[in-house]
Amino acid sequence: MRVNRRSLLAIATTLAAPAVRAQTEVFPSRPLRMVVPFAPGGPLDILGRPIADRLGSVLGQTVVFENKPGANGIVATQQMATARPDGYQMLLTTGSFIGNVAFNSKQLTFDPMKDVAPVTLVADGTGMMLVGSPNLAARNMAELAELARTKPGGLSCAITGFGNITHLAAEQFKKYAGSELLLVVLQGTGPSVTQVLSGNVDLTFSTIPPVQQLVQEGKLRAFGYTGRRRPLLLPQVATMKELGFRDWELIGLLGLFTTGGTPSDRILKLQQAIRTVVHHPSIQAVLRDAELEPSGMPPDDYATYLQRELAMQRDVAQRTGMAN
Repeated sequence: MRVNRRSLLAIATTLAAPAVRAQTEVFPSRPLRMVVPFAPGGPLDILGRPIADRLGSVLGQTVVFENKPGANGIVATQQMATARPDGYQMLLTTGSFIGNVAFNSKQLTFDPMKDVAPVTLVADGTGMMLVGSPNLAARNMAELAELARTKPGGLSCAITGFGNITHLAAEQFKKYAGSELLLVVLQGTGPSVTQVLSGNVDLTFSTIPPVQQLVQEGKLRAFGYTGRRRPLLLPQVATMKELGFRDWELIGLLGLFTTGGTPSDRILKLQQAIRTVVHHPSIQAVLRDAELEPSGMPPDDYATYLQRELAMQRDVAQRTGMAN
């Protein structure tokens, strides 16, 4: 059978059509998924769900919100690292992302600095509030530090994983209070607060929203706050610096990632959409209630931000002998 030039051109055009369609596909053209690496009831639930809803409105597609706790965020991050690099799956997480690189690298079967792509810093600025049972024999931070030094067996403190901000805050307590803590690892702020309320654990560190009402009702005692200033929602709680711990400051971050290898134009579209989201009045109110300041910085700037955070956390890991 003879095949003329016109026939060959038609065949070539037909074969190339799927590739052309893939390159020109409008993104997003179907629902997206936003995964958070901690249990329901914690700060990421309170912040993440309205962000996902607003992002869906901006992008014109549904954004499915999914809690996937486990191993201080490693389970969810691994899912992200091995997903199809098309931008349809996102990871909304905290500084625990960097903490896992500094503290838990031996547990990782992937490279989070390569296999996961930074999209944008959503917001940062919140401090951690140290809370405990009102039944503790300590009414303030000075008495708590003394109790931690003298109580047989020491005090217990719930954290949500080695290398995340609750762990860093606990390590700072040990440093500045001059005492040890028995660290109890739980899967999220909700379970941590529950264990303190039940009397099974003495202390925990939390952002403001999960504990605000409990503190106001006297069900939890707030001992201090690691932020740059007093919390707007609980202004009666002093910062650690005000309480005499001069260098004790620790703030949290909220960031968005997708799978490494995702086309840069899709990453940029997600970043620009998040920037629009976090500056919407309804989301600004949610962030303000969590003591967070909106960002939405470009991906390259966020990558630089993460490298600075990694250097800080590696220093903590080395000082505490927990680097691996």
